[in-house]
Amino acid sequence: MGKKADADGTAKHDINEITGYVKADTETNKVETAKDYINIFLGTCLMSVSVIMCFDRVEVVVGGATGIAIILKSLFAVPMWLVNLGVNVPLFVLGYKILDKQSFTRTLVANFAFTIFLGVVPQYDILTGDLLVDIILGSVLMGTGLGFVLRAYASSGGTDLLATLINHKLKYISVPKIMAVVDGIIVMAGVGVFGLYKGTYAIIAIYIVTKVCDGMVEGPGRAKLLYIISVNPDAICSYIVGEIGRGATRVNVTGAYTENERNMIMCVVSSRELIKIKQKTYQIDPFAICFIGDIREAFGEGFTSYRG
Repeated sequence: MGKKADADGTAKHDINEITGYVKADTETNKVETAKDYINIFLGTCLMSVSVIMCFDRVEVVVGGATGIAIILKSLFAVPMWLVNLGVNVPLFVLGYKILDKQSFTRTLVANFAFTIFLGVVPQYDILTGDLLVDIILGSVLMGTGLGFVLRAYASSGGTDLLATLINHKLKYISVPKIMAVVDGIIVMAGVGVFGLYKGTYAIIAIYIVTKVCDGMVEGPGRAKLLYIISVNPDAICSYIVGEIGRGATRVNVTGAYTENERNMIMCVVSSRELIKIKQKTYQIDPFAICFIGDIREAFGEGFTSYRG
């Protein structure tokens, strides 16, 4: 009887301990979710400031739905918030069944927040009169804001969402390549409206936005080396290869202490892709182990072509 009592007591203790962990984990998730939504609102506010007070004022089109909004406002006096809403609503309707619930919800919130800020942020004159300085200012604000949004596992919609929808049908073309083509078309349209001089500055702006955003998300590295050890490598690999469009290598590993055999996934991805893969990995396996390293250069398909 004594042993049975000990066993029952141990079992109750274990259940209470596990319940405590679950409650603590739930509270942590709530806090993290709240932080993510604060990042979304802060990020979209900074993005709207960059568009309204910088890019629209200097007539520089850097792609995306806001680039279309700047062009239509100049040509037909259409409010930018209305254009942003009109471009994104059809994309969200089409993307409802494609995006996972969390990404869809957060991206939807980010887009509507961005649309509202485009409508309510006042016009303040923060420009210096030097076009290059003003472009740098707008690009830093945009890159910082976009970085906050991406860190919250969301996007601002627009060309990001359109590229994801196209990639769902044409999986052999990566999302970054599709985005580059779509944004390139919008920038060229801006050149047609505002001239080549402004188009040149748009290229500078896009470069700065990308660098600042990458620095916000995961540091300035060109690519990320990701190792994942999980009890469910099949589902994670399927997501990396099928949804992200990256290759992955699986290696059999054995824990030195536990002597448990596991499959380790190794892949090289961009900073944006890293955010999505981390999120999906811990949805699939909350106890997965991830190691992330910086890569100064990455050559091959999806990265820089090697030139000797």
